[in-house]
Amino acid sequence: MADMTDPIPSAGETTIIGLPAIHIPITSTGDRPLTTEDLETIARLSSGTALLISTRGAVSGSRYLLDEDEVTVGRDSRADILLDDSTVSRAHAVFRRTGDTFTVYDSGSLNGTYVNRQRVDHKELHNGDEIMIGKFRLVFFTKSAVVS
Repeated sequence: MADMTDPIPSAGETTIIGLPAIHIPITSTGDRPLTTEDLETIARLSSGTALLISTRGAVSGSRYLLDEDEVTVGRDSRADILLDDSTVSRAHAVFRRTGDTFTVYDSGSLNGTYVNRQRVDHKELHNGDEIMIGKFRLVFFTKSAVVS
């Protein structure tokens, strides 16, 4: 993979339509810029872990570490990530890790799970993806989102 500071991709790295890949460091979550603390936290992530940063809802600014093979999200007090609002189902979604890849799965929620404003049953996540669960917005990051 190309260095995050160098817009020139590694030899042979291309997009699905055959154009050279360009890597741009993520410095914003869309609704707010990333803080220095956010960037430092992302840079310290280990391989196989990811971070969700809440940008909207009662827990805006909160960070959630994804460091297990399965992390549940919902309104139920037993959820790994508790989002206490009526727009969130008791068992709303699950983040599953396979190697270094994370996928979000909707758990049959009433209001649905959205990735980048598209309703999904499941979706593999990439740096900067915005996950909407009820009225909450969470932005997904791995270590490669920022320059170390």
